[in-house]
Amino acid sequence: MVKQREKPQEKKKDNFVFKYVYSDGLKDCYVNGAWGGVTPRKEIHMHLYSERHPIPKSVTHRIDKDGSPENTGEIFVGGDVVRLIQASVVMNVDTAVALRDFLTKMIDTIVEPTKEG
Repeated sequence: MVKQREKPQEKKKDNFVFKYVYSDGLKDCYVNGAWGGVTPRKEIHMHLYSERHPIPKSVTHRIDKDGSPENTGEIFVGGDVVRLIQASVVMNVDTAVALRDFLTKMIDTIVEPTKEG
């Protein structure tokens, strides 16, 4: 009979470290709102957007008698407000709950101190 060698007992770790790695395409985004819904796989799909006034698609100026453009002209905009999608994310319910809890905690750190004063 062959005697099996016992593995040395591994010490249980008391903690672990998350390392954050930033992709080359990372950018900071200012967000005014979100639009989305539930996917057929029961995940949450959310588009985060910023709002701004539209930049004109074109501006037509009349030419003065001296050949210079007039200060006023016809502006074609194509909408009242632009919602620029900054990010599109898909998450499962557990992640959505964790995100909700994180946002609640951040909101409480902002709102609670102002209630006391």
